[in-house]
Amino acid sequence: MKTQVVFLGLCVAALSIFGLVILFSTAYDAADALRFQTQLKWLGAGMVVAPICVWLDYGWLQRRAILYPLGALCLVGLVAVFIPGLGVHINGASRWIRDLGQPSELVKPVTILVLAATLVRVEKFSIQEFGRGYCVCLALGLGPAILIFLEPDWGTAILLGAVTVAMLLVAGARWLHLVVTVAGALTVLPVFALFNPVRWERILVFLNPEAYRHGAGWQVWQSLLAIGSGGLSGQFLDGSLHKFGYVPEQQTDFIFARLGEETGLWGTTLVVVLYAGILWCGLKIARQSRDRFGHFIAVGCTVLIVLQAAINIAVATSLVPNKGLSLPFVSYGGSSLLASFVCAGLVGSVGWRARIGRRSPSTAVQLMLL
Repeated sequence: MKTQVVFLGLCVAALSIFGLVILFSTAYDAADALRFQTQLKWLGAGMVVAPICVWLDYGWLQRRAILYPLGALCLVGLVAVFIPGLGVHINGASRWIRDLGQPSELVKPVTILVLAATLVRVEKFSIQEFGRGYCVCLALGLGPAILIFLEPDWGTAILLGAVTVAMLLVAGARWLHLVVTVAGALTVLPVFALFNPVRWERILVFLNPEAYRHGAGWQVWQSLLAIGSGGLSGQFLDGSLHKFGYVPEQQTDFIFARLGEETGLWGTTLVVVLYAGILWCGLKIARQSRDRFGHFIAVGCTVLIVLQAAINIAVATSLVPNKGLSLPFVSYGGSSLLASFVCAGLVGSVGWRARIGRRSPSTAVQLMLL
């Protein structure tokens, strides 16, 4: 399985290089140049953290003396964003702690670890019980997601909820329980959106982006124009026009639009293939993991990275409403980049210690590998 770990590292490295090239191309003023320098520093930190995660035996993280303090630290961070003077309020959201970044990014890998350890302790027949099995495990994932939802950061909350459901599916939860959970979420979210003008406006833009292209849909419409103008081979780094402020948040949420304009269909296809490579490696590693704890970690971290990428790309191409999620390893953002490297490192740790033939994969993972 070390081959899959090396291939996973190559996919991550290629995506990181893509991100640096695009950020360098976008840097046409002092603020953009500063972002590029900051991204270099965080990338350097990620290149140190990821190998450390691979080197460490992931089984060590299963100890309660480690998991509980990590979980408590995450909950404190999610609450701290609402404290005046400590949390930073930007664009109507409280998602940051001053000088420390976004706690919700740290919550992602920690939630996966806590949920994975709990699923190991809960025997398979218990997870199929709605009360003491399924609901307890579901609460471990949805608890942090609800706090993130209140920031408000709907995109990260939905992502964390989806990863939780995926891990419960792999653990053997009943389909009826999962269907009821997903149906309930799909029912509640539109109701909340009705009472939130910003989110409701995003839904309207998604339904008809051209009608709102001069107002609320400006960002999405310009993103589509940027991707379309890239054609097959792109405009190259010096031929782009949309980098001059036409696409807001082009260094984070809409960096895929910059990729499309400058590298064209060939570049965007390569990026999608790289994420597909991460998905294949992660599920192969999960299939051959030496124990159930590693199995759940590999599935959770892989789904997190790939699903977040899929949502980001879908937003940039107007396939789903705007969610405000970054593109893993590519978008600008220190805490997000570091969290992605931690997740990749955890998958690598599982793969480095895999024992081929030791255990049979779950039915869900077998289906995903078909």
